[in-house]
Amino acid sequence: MTGKISCLIVDDEEPAHEVLKFLIAKLSWLVYAGSCYNVVEALEMIPEVKPDIIFLDVNMPELSGLDLLSIVEAPDSHVIMTTAHAQYAVDGFSFDVTSFLLKPIGFDRFLKAVTKVRKLMGNSQPAIDKPRHLAEEVHGGEAPRGNVPAFASEPPAEQRPEPAHEEYMWIRADRKMYCVWFKDIYFIEGLKDYVKVYYSNGVLVTLASMATMMTRLPAPPFVRTHRSYIVNRNMIRMIEGNMVTMLNGMKVSIAVSPTRDEVFRQLTEK
Repeated sequence: MTGKISCLIVDDEEPAHEVLKFLIAKLSWLVYAGSCYNVVEALEMIPEVKPDIIFLDVNMPELSGLDLLSIVEAPDSHVIMTTAHAQYAVDGFSFDVTSFLLKPIGFDRFLKAVTKVRKLMGNSQPAIDKPRHLAEEVHGGEAPRGNVPAFASEPPAEQRPEPAHEEYMWIRADRKMYCVWFKDIYFIEGLKDYVKVYYSNGVLVTLASMATMMTRLPAPPFVRTHRSYIVNRNMIRMIEGNMVTMLNGMKVSIAVSPTRDEVFRQLTEK
């Protein structure tokens, strides 16, 4: 790739524009291409400017950043979503955004996000096609699918490894296939139609059900402790009451139910 990477900022707050312009100016291979303060302005400017990167705020009045993604056609633009609300990450990844930055934005995370775009452009891999609806997407999050890496839907049944014999599973994220070793997974959290996989390299988000994940994971060591959690018992540091502390310091719950004693037995048996 040659030349500079152009950046368009779409945000309704002036301080956000100033921060991003400051960060863009720190890198010689980035160039500021303009600012929009609402979705209507962005719809007019994107076809004119044809930016390589769109820094897009989620929570804006009248029309949100997600509304913009549902209607804009920017096949050559890489979208980096910016917001103060982490809960929007999964929604953003359903539109195949390249990265997600949580405000306040630090230079280290900014650099990681734009470097990802630079690599994609160097490899001639466009970040987004014409945005599609959630049901058409297969990918979650660069955990936020990093970077909050983002995943995709399940591979076809005939391609799935047999948990009883394999030591890993393949997960699609950012148009790539990641090999995730079972031993590296701390726990899995269910979020409506998505699951978040917490593992040694970060967090991965995929469009899948908890029931589907259970069919792909070996038991033991994976135990369903709650309707929203699947735990790798080999990664537990401590159990206190109905709370499990993992080796990464995060905590998950054990459901208060008639099966609670059985869950404890599965977590602690040799």
